[in-house]
Amino acid sequence: MFKSVLHKIKTGPRAVSVLFVLISLMAYHSWKPLLAYLLTFLAFAVIFHVLGQLVSRLLPILYLGCVIVLIHSLVNPSNVHYIYIFGIEGFNYGLITALRLFNIAALTQLFLLLNPLHEIISAMSWIHPDLGIILALVLSTLPVMHQQMEITLKVQTARGLRRGRFPWQRLYAYLVILIPIIVKALVRGQVIAQLLHVRGYGLHLAKRNLELGHSDKIAIFLSLGFLIVNLLLANASLLGGL
Repeated sequence: MFKSVLHKIKTGPRAVSVLFVLISLMAYHSWKPLLAYLLTFLAFAVIFHVLGQLVSRLLPILYLGCVIVLIHSLVNPSNVHYIYIFGIEGFNYGLITALRLFNIAALTQLFLLLNPLHEIISAMSWIHPDLGIILALVLSTLPVMHQQMEITLKVQTARGLRRGRFPWQRLYAYLVILIPIIVKALVRGQVIAQLLHVRGYGLHLAKRNLELGHSDKIAIFLSLGFLIVNLLLANASLLGGL
């Protein structure tokens, strides 16, 4: 039943609801509600049978979150109480930051997994006709840039490029690789823009009207109410902590 109700909501109102949830995530400054959010997102992934794909996409964010917690535990200026060399205040701050980042990544990836890409691109054209084509061109260019980066890396390695063991050596190596890729991407973008101009793109392009059904309006109003309630709860918990 829940799946059938969700399928009646268009991609545009779903994106608006996701935006409201993202804003509500920023209001909390405690790890408990952020953890509850994360468990809810994982439950949604289980319901829609995308948990495996979601977890595979979140693994790099998990590594980054662990680094954030470790750095704040060691060098956060607000550290006053310590357990060995780890500051409790920095650990709490890093945990909240990591959970918020993890929630943002989980929600956006869940949205991408549950909505076909062509529907997302079509929904962007409701805001402005050019946004859809911009998003489509960016997404079509990313695989080309990834392939170009692999080729450039192999060529530069064959020419004697050394990545080194230290971070600054690797940074220099990747700068040598990234600069020609960025230049080629700019040239490719200029060529695509010229082709679109030659083919008359934009001459008869009209903004699409956003038609909302009853399910779409209910979803937007519920997500707006959810945002307001969360802002009030976050504000009340903040005042209670003071």
